[in-house]
Amino acid sequence: MKTFKNIVLTLSTGYILFLFSELLFWARKRPEDSFGEWTMTWLAYSLMAFVFLYLVSRFRVKDIWALFLAGAVFGWLAEGVVVQTTYESLPLSISFTGLAWHALVTVWIGWYAMKKSLLSADSFLTLKLCALVGLCYGLWAIMWWLEPDGGVSSVAEFALFSFGAAAFAIPAYWLANWSASESFFPNRWAAIIIFGIFVLVFVIGTVPAAPIAIVILPVLLGLAYLGLRWNRLQEDEGSFLGNLRGRVSAWKYLSLLAIPAISVLFYALAMSLNLQWQTNWIVYLVATPLGFILFGVSLYNTWRRKSVAA
Repeated sequence: MKTFKNIVLTLSTGYILFLFSELLFWARKRPEDSFGEWTMTWLAYSLMAFVFLYLVSRFRVKDIWALFLAGAVFGWLAEGVVVQTTYESLPLSISFTGLAWHALVTVWIGWYAMKKSLLSADSFLTLKLCALVGLCYGLWAIMWWLEPDGGVSSVAEFALFSFGAAAFAIPAYWLANWSASESFFPNRWAAIIIFGIFVLVFVIGTVPAAPIAIVILPVLLGLAYLGLRWNRLQEDEGSFLGNLRGRVSAWKYLSLLAIPAISVLFYALAMSLNLQWQTNWIVYLVATPLGFILFGVSLYNTWRRKSVAA
């Protein structure tokens, strides 16, 4: 049963990461997209979810600063191993999107804040959070109208895409809550194989495509590892995996539909007013330095705790 729950937790967490990192980012069905392509991408995110969950459990992550470091590792696996965008516009590409989107938006908001809101005694907290996410999502989505590789989806197409993505989110959050436990220590050979897959992809795919990765990625992951190790030395047993679980009402899960509902309303309004807003530049200019700052603060806070304890 433990192994089965670990698999369910990995796959459901993989969808949550996939939703916030890919579906909300692209905000439309692209020409190359298909159900098969989305399934393969979800499975790739599930492999990254395995690493993320392992880090959260292994290094006793139960504050937002250590969580940002675990999110950074996830972000750099996505952008520095699976694809090579981390090395395209150095040094800014170190933050956007590995830190500025994956760690900040996907992990802090999509994984942590959303799960925390679901467990809150405030019956409307999830609804309010999802409404805010939906508004930001709608603002982000209209920027694709002005991008060379973008396009203008109709309101109906955007609604179908957004509600479809959110519909799968409801069982994903429910299953993630049901399958979570105090720790995530999977079969040793499963861990070796999955970590080995990332090493293999890095060696045969990433390094030939971006040779500088052989220097950049180990340094970045090494810094995150040091921070996480400092955190483990100061924390008692337990992690967010045990702390972020509990009874959740069906109403709160249905509140997730506020994300597409609000985004579609804004999208329709923006289209009727013919808004031409390059909201991506606002996000880029704010989130890119913020990603670096939060990573530095996370390292400082974990080191400060270690120094004080010593």
